[in-house]
Amino acid sequence: MNGRVAIRKRTETESDPVPYVYDCFWADVVSLQKISPLMTRFIFKIDEGNRFVPSRCPDEWVRLFFKPNAETRLSLQVRDESRKWRRPKGAEPCPDRPYTVRRWDGSRHEMTIDIVAHASGLATEWAKSARPGDRVGVCNLVGRFRLPKQTEWVVIVTDVAGLPALARVAEELPPGFAARAHIEISSEADRQPLRKQTELDLTWHVGSTKTLGGKGRSRLTTIAAGITTLSAGNGYIHTASEARMVSRSRKHFRDVLGSDKNRIEATGCWIEG
Repeated sequence: MNGRVAIRKRTETESDPVPYVYDCFWADVVSLQKISPLMTRFIFKIDEGNRFVPSRCPDEWVRLFFKPNAETRLSLQVRDESRKWRRPKGAEPCPDRPYTVRRWDGSRHEMTIDIVAHASGLATEWAKSARPGDRVGVCNLVGRFRLPKQTEWVVIVTDVAGLPALARVAEELPPGFAARAHIEISSEADRQPLRKQTELDLTWHVGSTKTLGGKGRSRLTTIAAGITTLSAGNGYIHTASEARMVSRSRKHFRDVLGSDKNRIEATGCWIEG
């Protein structure tokens, strides 16, 4: 934060996230729209969405369940007679991938998810051929962006996969809250306008990552290492990207800058390879 003066603290009276409750739902594609070279915006209609429980975290995500192959039927866990979640008899396991919920419309039971196209992978291949009416499974929402009480400033370091979460954070941080964000993107075309109600100092780092289709590798740890000072007072650092990049960035903030480990949240959004 380079010595900037904190403006607003998260106080003891602000709400905490709700406890996680496992539940499974069917979700059908309502629409899809390409919003950047690497990102497609999907809107899903959630069956029985009245049971959907938001986490109240701006980086909240769901796991999308996909068919493992064209021949296998998509299935979800169900409750048995003892109220335990189990896979239906004879059903094959269906792989899942985590995705940030860009927006949840509780009145319409519609969920917006921005899916990044990696070089390969189950979800990437599904997204390439998806059409309105296609079905996936989802579970209830969970999130990690939880400002400790008395937080005075925020630093976010992420890549294009973490952009949906950053966009929500910018919209939901309290007005006047001091925040600084660094985003690694593959090209200028991956920039997105962000609506914000807080004081956000935003830096775009144009590069490329191997897994996202570029020729180079992630520079996230270099970007994190370029942050050499932090503001005085209680802060909160959130880093989200490729799992190993996130781990190394976390060590920089903890071991080099001396940040309290309890005020650092590191989320591995994807794994190279």
